[in-house]
Amino acid sequence: MTQPMNRTCTHPKLGEVDEAAGEFWVGNAFQIVEEGENLSAYERNRLYLGVDGSDFIDGSFTSNVDIDSDSRSVIAADINQDGALDLLVASVGGGPLRLFLNRIPQKNRLRLSLEGVESNRLGIGTRLIARVGDRRVVRDVFPANGFMGQAPAIVDLGIGDADRIDELSIRWPSGKHQILKDVDPSKSLHVVEGVAPK
Repeated sequence: MTQPMNRTCTHPKLGEVDEAAGEFWVGNAFQIVEEGENLSAYERNRLYLGVDGSDFIDGSFTSNVDIDSDSRSVIAADINQDGALDLLVASVGGGPLRLFLNRIPQKNRLRLSLEGVESNRLGIGTRLIARVGDRRVVRDVFPANGFMGQAPAIVDLGIGDADRIDELSIRWPSGKHQILKDVDPSKSLHVVEGVAPK
């Protein structure tokens, strides 16, 4: 096969379906649903944990997330208000809504909510850049980030062992730019577009 826009491309003829190898042919894709089958094959859920901002480890088994389910939506939010992001997982076709509480000891983080004035009310699309020592932590506000779910429009900025955020840059969708200096992460912060926080 050649480029997708090439109308003269050719595709090799299909061979025989090898049922022993798990191949199948369905003339009507909805037939699969009617027969109670599912193309996703109930893949196991995975959870990867960030390590020092440069690597990941598989924490699926130790977190109990490693389940056989047809999951389609995951929301990271501090459900029990303990300062740690928990996971809320929904599956297609019924089944329980699963809550995985975060039991990992937490380091310092800033909880930030935004209120747009010229921009949209929740500040969706705002870019936040926190400078903590020689590190930068970047977050974009996009609470509608998955299928069948929406996270709260609250941003959690993890800053590790640092006790201050040297500088927090807030770029609103309207083009406005706010800079906050020497931010204390031990408090929740509510920022209104164009207004200095108290």
